[in-house]
Amino acid sequence: MASKNPDQSGQLDQPGSNDEFAGFVLVGRVDDVQEGKGRVVKVHDKSVALFHVGGRFYAINNICPHQGGPLGKGKVKGYLVTCPWHDLQFDIRSGFGGDGGGNCVASYEVKVAGNDVYVNLQTKDVWSL
Repeated sequence: MASKNPDQSGQLDQPGSNDEFAGFVLVGRVDDVQEGKGRVVKVHDKSVALFHVGGRFYAINNICPHQGGPLGKGKVKGYLVTCPWHDLQFDIRSGFGGDGGGNCVASYEVKVAGNDVYVNLQTKDVWSL
């Protein structure tokens, strides 16, 4: 069975008709992540932190580079998530670490189509170039 792809308006179009969204993987529904919170999702073999802030969704690598803490379980304040293990902070929009020490995590493109949330791990971000 072909999967449905989100179109640019955020609506689902006909199965397989939109190559622009190739590589996106369904990770859950809008209702799965409360506003101002995060959660951990699996995309293939990668652990991803998915956040819902300001009515939008953001995704970053779930693993804190300091000691491997789960960022998706951290406290969210504005656009910053705090690692629950050692209090390092990361901007959920970019993956940039707020400590000034060069810590950062990969950020991933997110699309919402209807009530479905998709993440693309193939997206190139500034931290992986």
